[in-house]
Parts: sequence; structure tokens; C-alpha cells
Amino acid sequence: MIRVFLVDDEIATREGIRSSFPWEEEYSLVGEAPDGEIALSMIMDERPDVVITDIRMPFMDGLELCRALGTSMPWVRVIILSGYSDFDYAKQAIKLGVEDYLVKPVSVVDLKQALDRIRARIDEERQTRVKARDLQRRLASESRFVQDKLLGSLLLEPIDSENAEKTRAQMLHLGIGIDSPFYTVLDVTFRFAEGGRDQGIALLLPVADSSGGKVLLCTATSGARALVMGESREDVEERAWTVGSSFVYTLEHGGATDVLVTVGETCGHLTGLYHSMRSARHVRHLMEKRQSGSRLHIAGVQEAEDYPADMRTFEIMPLYEQLQYVTEDELPNVFRTYIVSLKELDVSTEMSEDYLKMEGLMTALRIVREAGGVPEQVLDRSDYEAALGKETDENAMQAVENLLREAIAYRQSTSPTKGNHAVIRAMQYLSQNFTNPNLMLKDVAQAACMSNSRFSTVFSQETGMTFTDYLTGLRIGKAKELLQATELKSSEICFAVGYNDRHYFSYLFKKVTGMTPSDYRTDCRRPRQDENEPK
Repeated sequence: MIRVFLVDDEIATREGIRSSFPWEEEYSLVGEAPDGEIALSMIMDERPDVVITDIRMPFMDGLELCRALGTSMPWVRVIILSGYSDFDYAKQAIKLGVEDYLVKPVSVVDLKQALDRIRARIDEERQTRVKARDLQRRLASESRFVQDKLLGSLLLEPIDSENAEKTRAQMLHLGIGIDSPFYTVLDVTFRFAEGGRDQGIALLLPVADSSGGKVLLCTATSGARALVMGESREDVEERAWTVGSSFVYTLEHGGATDVLVTVGETCGHLTGLYHSMRSARHVRHLMEKRQSGSRLHIAGVQEAEDYPADMRTFEIMPLYEQLQYVTEDELPNVFRTYIVSLKELDVSTEMSEDYLKMEGLMTALRIVREAGGVPEQVLDRSDYEAALGKETDENAMQAVENLLREAIAYRQSTSPTKGNHAVIRAMQYLSQNFTNPNLMLKDVAQAACMSNSRFSTVFSQETGMTFTDYLTGLRIGKAKELLQATELKSSEICFAVGYNDRHYFSYLFKKVTGMTPSDYRTDCRRPRQDENEPK
């Protein structure tokens, strides 16, 4: 099945292609977006085989999107659509490696033929990569053999400046440049039912070779290793995680299992490669022990560390904000700190306790709803009634704490995260900024102190959701609240939750909820018996 992503600012074009093309036969439409800027982060999440994109769009046009994909996801094939038959655009697109160029309006027949041509090329390349003769031809070449040995010596043995210079000169003699301000090492392990390591090397070599000399591959006992070069620490990290993701994608599509890519520490000299290799290998050993059977495929030093569940220092802020990323084990300390903070305010004890009961109850309800649950099915009825009671004693406070514990336990069971601090920072940033229509993956990655590729991969691995799905969930969740509690029009809610295109908002809302915004509002306001009471 070939995975396809559609980008076009004209909703009529998107709807026409979505509804008229025979997707379920050999192709799957995995996503769509109204412009290239929105599409880029979604494409990084969905990892399609083919992108169909309009050439003229606001914010980021099709050619800019092609350039960005050529850098970050070079395996993606692109079909350009345009209402303009200007040959200059076609020439620019061809230079960027675009597979096909179709003039609007596009017929189903023309699009099917274009996709069939691409599918044939993909199938042919997949078959070619796994053929033993291709591997033998590559590995038999003298330069490849010598490169493998020289690179291995840099990575596996401590080396001083003099010997590093000798190795650099030897590789330069082979036409291989390894001069770079910064380096890091990738350790790649995998398994094949048949063919073993050689089959994996055959798959990885084209990926490394497509880097323009910035990634060099060598064999290892358990798989492969790669030297990644860059102009800055940020450049090296971005390239390492992009290439690492490409390695994972290529190996898994080639039939490999147990794929794990680990990223070593960045260094600024060839003499530091041994340390980078050791750190990558150390990460691999830690992850193999800790992540047996998990979905984790790529990790760096930060991801391998065991972070203690430290208590954060909380100021007096809404209880919901304090509990957004707290685990069930952390709740007692946070809740008691919050109670003490309230008691320090210049208000009566009775007033502060009344406020606490209502705040705790509303927070528990909100946590359950945002996790996709129904409060009356999750929360204990006796605790609910005790929290609503008139008494302001310890039993009532305990009931409130019990409700919060039940809500947090439900959230953890439905959306398990490993507590990665960078991901927590990203979630906090998203909770405060998701209504910004200009919010991009790169903004959240920056807040999490990560490169774009690293953040996209780590976030998905830690939360079990892509960045795009998580952001969409926040926005649609807020839209549902506004539809229930206000009289705002759908078009106003669209802008209020971070979308500039009301048609796209309606499409996403129906995709997530199964209903249009207006139908959802009508359904929510239909009378129901005991709809807010827990069990």
C-alpha cells in the first residue's frame, strides 16, 4: 500500500481528489493540509511515500515544500499540481527532483497513471536494494572496503591528533572528506529473518550515499555505524535524527525487526569520535534493557537517562495547570502543597475549603474528559457526593484527592508517557500556545530544546501520538468546549482555537468527532438524564 499526502489550499480540489480517487485499492490517503507550512510537520508525522501538492499556496508554496522535503525526507516522492501551465515552474520542479507535474483540473485517470508510475519505481527500487548482487558490488569495491576499515578505526579505538590526521589524509586520498566542525556517531542495530547484517547494509548504503558526503556508513558486528557531520551542533543533531529516522523507515520497509538507532554525543574533533561511539553504544545497551518489546526506535543520551520524578516547585496557580503533567504517585505532594498555599491566603478557612472542593471536582472532571473518558464511568460516585457535600472536614478533602487520583490514573492509562522532561516542557508550551494559528512544530521543538527531527521522533515515541494528532486533539477539544458553553459561530470558534481555514476546521472536526460542529452543538444540548453524575 502506497501512502499519499495531499496539500492544496483549494478545498474543492482536495475534496475532489479525496472523494473520487479509488484509494482503497493500492493507495491510502493518510492526510491533507491547506498549505505547505501546515503540511510539513504533518508529513514528518505521517511519513508518506508520495506527496501531492499544489504549486501556488499561501505561506509556503509547493516548491518551498519540495525543498524542505528534499532536505529532511529525501525518500518522499512529489507530484506537483498547478493551475498554471507555465513551463518555468515545471523546470524548477524538475530541478528539485519532482516525480511528476500535472496541470489542473486533474482527472482521476491522469492522477492514477502518475501514481502508478511512482509505485512501479518504488517497487523496483525496493527489489533492487535487497538483491544480493547489489550488496556484493558495493562491498567488493576497494574504496568501500578501505573506508569501512578506516572509519572503524576512528570509532572503535582511542586516537590522538597525529593518528587522526593520518586517517583523515588516507580517506581524502580515497576521495572521502571527513573535515567538519562537528561530528556525532549513530549506532544501528536490526534483525532479519534471512540475509542478516549484509541485507541491512545494502538497504542503508543508499540512504547514507544520498547525504552528499555528510553521512558515512561502516559495518558493525550487530549492524552498522554511521559518522554524521555538520556545520554546528544544531546542524549535526538535526541531520543525525533525520538520517536516523530514515534508517528506521528504510530497514522496517525492507523487512527488518528490532530496529534501534542510538545517537552519540556531539564532538568537535576526530579524536572525540571514540567517545561519541561509546556513548551511542551505552545508550543502546540501556535502551535494550529498559525498552524490551516497546515501540522505541531511535534514542539519544537524553532519552536513555532515567529521570527521577522530582517534585516541581508550584506557585499558587489553578489546580488544573498544576496537575496537567503530574503522575498518580506525585499527586499527594502536589495536592498538599496546594492546600497549604490556599491556607496562607488572607481568606477564611471555610471559604478556602469550599473553593478547594469545587476546584478539585472541576479539575477531576476536566482531566477525565480531556483524556477521552466519561466522568460518570470513571469517577467513584461516593467520592463525588462527598466532595459536593456541605461538610468541610478531612473526609471531604480526602474525597477530592480520591477523585483527582482516579482522574489522573485514567489519564495515565489512556495516554501513557514516560515522563521525559523535554516532552513535558513541550506539552506545557502547547497547552499555553495551541490557539496560536502560526504555531509550528519548530516552535515547540525550540521550547523543548531539541531539533525538529529529534523532537518529532521523541514526542511520538514518548506519548504514542504524533505531534500533529496531539495539537489537533487540543484544538478540537477546545472547540468542543466552546460549542457546548458559548453561542459563538463555528467560524468564530475556528479562529479562536487556532485555525485560519474554516473549511479545514470543519473537515478536521468531523474527522475527529464524527460530526460537523453544528451537529455536535445540537447533540450536546439535547437533554439527557443524569449526564454529569459519576457512577
